[in-house]
Amino acid sequence: MAEDLEAINKVIEPETGVPAIKLGLLRIEKNEIHYTPPSPFTPPILVISVGLQLKGLFKRYKIVIENYYISEEINERLNYDA
Repeated sequence: MAEDLEAINKVIEPETGVPAIKLGLLRIEKNEIHYTPPSPFTPPILVISVGLQLKGLFKRYKIVIENYYISEEINERLNYDA
């Protein structure tokens, strides 16, 4: 778990260049990591980028994008093997 907390600081929010955890955009629950984009107008490629960063670092976790207009589609593709 300690290594997970260290690794989560490596997930950078692309619009600001700041770690997403410091912006309060990430939440860890059991075997899931939830990401809420900073704005509903965030370009999809940036949301997908964060999802891919998370999936690359946390393979055993399910990645959940929340409060975004195409979150269902992104979640299906990020977690196709989960």
